[in-house]
Amino acid sequence: MPYCDNIYTTYLYIPQYSQGRGVSLGTRRVQKVGKSTYTVSLPHDWVKAKNLTPKTEVDVQTLQDGSLRVNTPDAVGAPVKAKEIVISVKDPDAGFLIRKALSAYIANYDIIKLDLSRVSLEPGGKAKIRRTIKNKMAGGEIVEESVNQITIQILLKPAEFPLDKLLLRMATMAFDMAMDVGGAMRSGDKNVFIDVISRDEDVDKLYFMASRWLTNMLDDQSALKGYGMKDANDCLEYRMACRNIERVADHVCTMSEKYLPVVDEVPKELARKYAEALESAASVFIRSVNCLQSGSLAEANKAIHDSRHVLTHVGELMEALVKSDLSITAVSSLVVVVGSMRRIAEYGIGISELVFNLYPD
Repeated sequence: MPYCDNIYTTYLYIPQYSQGRGVSLGTRRVQKVGKSTYTVSLPHDWVKAKNLTPKTEVDVQTLQDGSLRVNTPDAVGAPVKAKEIVISVKDPDAGFLIRKALSAYIANYDIIKLDLSRVSLEPGGKAKIRRTIKNKMAGGEIVEESVNQITIQILLKPAEFPLDKLLLRMATMAFDMAMDVGGAMRSGDKNVFIDVISRDEDVDKLYFMASRWLTNMLDDQSALKGYGMKDANDCLEYRMACRNIERVADHVCTMSEKYLPVVDEVPKELARKYAEALESAASVFIRSVNCLQSGSLAEANKAIHDSRHVLTHVGELMEALVKSDLSITAVSSLVVVVGSMRRIAEYGIGISELVFNLYPD
């Protein structure tokens, strides 16, 4: 097209639809034709790959971030092909293979094939893999298994468990775990500590699911609106929030593991102080998560201040513990317990600060 005065210095970004995530194919200068029509040329290689000819119709969609998606109408309506990955390892450590499988799950693969033909797993390795699929991969099912291969298919879809409900469920579970530990500190009920330790895997499972959903949103930004996201930048904030919530549950689990062996050595008055501090830390934590849902900056700011008060109190408990006449074994375990209280309050601050990032206006 010949150069003319009506050429505008505006550019159209054309993402590569077939891969989900946008891949730049260069820039195209927008031109004005007539009084009200604007045109832009399509990349030659893309046109050939799609078998387009003059007068062929294309589908144009506006994504949440304001960019445009261009494709042929038949491709838009076609079913999405399942993403598949084959994981082949030589390391006999089942944990190595499990971590690779979990990373593939988070990366939004629908079919994960574990190739075992070149490795002899450690004893019990396959049992560990099965437990991981059951306890960590929501929607994951073994659809094929042989001596040399395990095939996992992910059947759960994002729409079946919205991200906001998933995040709140994770936080509620972590909060309930903390409150149960506080109650067990007062009563000395060892069974509660054992139960809380087992519940940590439930939070992990939701965390991996949330991470998978966030990856899905980044792969297909047209899905952002369905999750209540304004733009792709929100995904980073929610990923950090999910990670903080999962870490809170981890700390509660660690507290249970450390407190359980010394529960009979802790004086009741000291146990009561620990319970109160833990419950205060858990309360500011769940308030910060609620602010993510409500968007209240005032409440988030108050949660930050209250968390700092908890940190001051926890610091005093730590100083008193170091000076106490408890056994070395009890002190070493309780130092970890009190340190975890501090971390829970700090995660409450971190989540509250994310509220300001998500709702800057």
